Amino acid sequence: MLIGLAETLATSGVSKLLLHAWERRYGITPAERSPTGRRFYTREQVERLRLLKSCSDAGHRIGSLVPLSTEMLSRLEYELEARNALSDILEAVKALDSERLQSLLQTRAERDPPEHFIRATVLPLMREIGSLWAAGDVTIAAEHMTTAQIKRILGGLFDRCPPPAVDAPRLLATTPEKEEHDMGALVATLLARLKGWNALFLGANLPASEIVDAAHRRNVRCVCLSALTGRKAPLERHLGELRAALLPSIAIWLGGAAYMAMSDMPGVLFIQDLDAFLDMLAAKATDLREAV
Repeated sequence: MLIGLAETLATSGVSKLLLHAWERRYGITPAERSPTGRRFYTREQVERLRLLKSCSDAGHRIGSLVPLSTEMLSRLEYELEARNALSDILEAVKALDSERLQSLLQTRAERDPPEHFIRATVLPLMREIGSLWAAGDVTIAAEHMTTAQIKRILGGLFDRCPPPAVDAPRLLATTPEKEEHDMGALVATLLARLKGWNALFLGANLPASEIVDAAHRRNVRCVCLSALTGRKAPLERHLGELRAALLPSIAIWLGGAAYMAMSDMPGVLFIQDLDAFLDMLAAKATDLREAV
């Protein structure tokens, strides 16, 4: 069903003048025009207009938003809303008010399903803390305090995961040598447990030999590595040692900014974001079931 101009404007929040400007500059045109020139839009177009308005109002340039898919715009809006909802938590962080921070985080963790808590609170908060620290607006002490509190709560969420089935696929998650930031590996482990995997978190800063030993002892199907810092050459060397020593049947999945520049390597996959990781968990589990 097509939607007329008046309803389109009311639903999307876009003014008539702004819509005409977007039509001229970016080719955003209606799905259909009547012989008398009346504009009609699909529901998908109306939602896309709403997302463009929402994200541009939040400070993003419309020229950078137009090329994005509707799915990407929706994800961006979600992240912006999550960031706006962190104001009280960020105040506690900046004030080094550990008790209030713990209370605010615990309230959200008890209210929200674990995956939603990770998406709406943990990941946006850690990104915001990283940005604020880089800008000099929070201290290292505040970052460490926040990380410790989040880890404490995430650890408790493991108790809410159902026990894995006896034949559940196994993975382990850790960070390479000299990488102390293990939040990504902890989140990956928790999400895998929630999706039915028998997942083991090994903490941070492990040499390749230790990861290989643990992977073979546990008979895992996948090793997940997370890294935010580190130079390319040492990371590639660690990764090469790991790939050479692991059984070929064991996949290696990478996540985190430090791995984005890695050269392609057989049996190694860089995973861009949370949704891609969840998709890979589902696809890998399906492949393993069909192989039995």
